[in-house]
Amino acid sequence: GHRRTVVEQRQHARAVPGHAIRKGEHLRPAPVRVAISEAQGLMCAEEVVTERPLPGFDQAAIDGYAVRSVDVIGADSGGDSDVTLPVVSTIAAGERTPTRLQPRQAARVQTGAPMPTLADAVLPLRWTDGGEQKVKIGHAVESGDYVRRVGDDVQPGDVAVRSGSIIGP
Repeated sequence: GHRRTVVEQRQHARAVPGHAIRKGEHLRPAPVRVAISEAQGLMCAEEVVTERPLPGFDQAAIDGYAVRSVDVIGADSGGDSDVTLPVVSTIAAGERTPTRLQPRQAARVQTGAPMPTLADAVLPLRWTDGGEQKVKIGHAVESGDYVRRVGDDVQPGDVAVRSGSIIGP
């Protein structure tokens, strides 16, 4: 690994005749550019500023059903006013094909899945019967519930990693 190389460079620098190193003085190797996959355990030499928002798309924050919140207003777990919607698709995390909901439809979504067009909330599985063709909904949601919006984590220009930070999992 790269860490061993840095250590070897430091030891080599101390062994070179004519280099006086005072006690307590730290020798810093020159920064090197490495792939992020090989950077774990290394110190970041400069600030990393984001160029794009993260997440880059609206995504489900929980496993459940993407819906239009207006379509489930009447659902109430305490009474007889359950709402049933057809399940028109299943969207996995990492899927790239855009999906569009029509009014009074639901799409099954995994955590991290892109939200379908027109959907504005995710119903957690526990508030439903878990149906695959049709889903019975026992609780209403409000617009934005269980959705991670574009840029919720990071906006363009934000500092993602500060200089001097140790890169880790």
